[in-house]
Amino acid sequence: MKTSSLQGGLALSLVLALAACGGGSDSSSEAPHDNTRIDTAGRLAIAEDAATALRVYDLDSSTVVSNFALANPPSAVYASPGRRYALAFQRAQDTVQIADAGIWQEDHGNHLHDYKATPKLLSVRINGPQPTHYDDRAGQASIFMDGRAPSAVASATVFQDADLGAGRVGASINFAQPMHGFAEPNGNFLVATYRAPDATGPTQAEIYSRQGTQYTLVRRLDAQCPGMHGSFTSGGTTVSGCSDGVLAVSPQATGAAAATKIATPTGVGTITGHPKFARFIGIGNAGTPSTTRFYDIDAAAGKATPVAITGWTEGRLRRAHGFDRAGRYFFVLDDTGTLHALEQGASGWVVKKSIAGAIPAMPTAAPFPAFAANEARDEIYLSDPGARQLVIIQTTTLEVARRTNLDFRPTHLAWLGLAR
Repeated sequence: MKTSSLQGGLALSLVLALAACGGGSDSSSEAPHDNTRIDTAGRLAIAEDAATALRVYDLDSSTVVSNFALANPPSAVYASPGRRYALAFQRAQDTVQIADAGIWQEDHGNHLHDYKATPKLLSVRINGPQPTHYDDRAGQASIFMDGRAPSAVASATVFQDADLGAGRVGASINFAQPMHGFAEPNGNFLVATYRAPDATGPTQAEIYSRQGTQYTLVRRLDAQCPGMHGSFTSGGTTVSGCSDGVLAVSPQATGAAAATKIATPTGVGTITGHPKFARFIGIGNAGTPSTTRFYDIDAAAGKATPVAITGWTEGRLRRAHGFDRAGRYFFVLDDTGTLHALEQGASGWVVKKSIAGAIPAMPTAAPFPAFAANEARDEIYLSDPGARQLVIIQTTTLEVARRTNLDFRPTHLAWLGLAR
């Protein structure tokens, strides 16, 4: 079968996806019926080290229910904004393949109806030069294509789950230069990186406004952010990392967009957060030996406060991180295999518990374990490539609940299902 594609950028080609994927039906006229709610823990999309296989692991039955052969080994795997689809990035080959995990919900007018079916690999793809950064915010997501010098410029596509089910993306944009950047959906705005023609990388932010399927430039912010990398949006504010701190941008501020530069003692290259967490966490490596540093970013107050993790000595490095579904705990896996659960209190972030040996034999080189949070259960997951295991941690007890043996080396993870 010939593969359809969704091209990133202004020359977007829209293609209908397979109707068999199950979404988008008009069922508002059907009579009321039972069994409309499914109690499910969801599924995990799991990549295999150095292989083209993408497995869909059912958490209810603890079994692999589908094994898809991708075109290439994935460079990353992400969940779509509605958590129905797995997006398998293949950066070097300029493509993203899409798998329907088979769990979704439809609005039938008088009730919400849950479905659980066999996963499918869609024929439709999202193509573009070097798909790299993925940003998933408030029901919409973007894929940033880095482009490829000298002539393939950077671009971005923005979409919702309904777009993927219909074989399209919602909106797209081309930039003037190739660059390793990001494009953060922020309501009806897009906060994106800007690279000057004589620069080696992006150093400023631009704000775009959406009109239909396209974006129009609103303004380029004067604030400088050298080494611009990493971003997260929450509460209408987008924060990006800089080599000398972070840049907070609020495109929906009254009158004009507001931008605040917040200094940190060392550079920040990763920004993370949670919809229920009003602030941000900046992460970056610095020093000799290289050590991962963490900062609590209060964008509203224009403050950055170092986060101290008990036992985090010089030379300690982060290997994976993420929040639980409630946003209560921030988890950090270090290079010794210890998982630290941090909780925010009146005096800042404190270590609630450290789980030594969460990964008993931490790899010394990539692939490192990946993190995923269940949005229907109080669980988080770590892949353990060396042990060929999936590690399940209960977030109510902060204990390893079980270690599930797999017959492959798991790497990238993405949780898919119905958020509760």
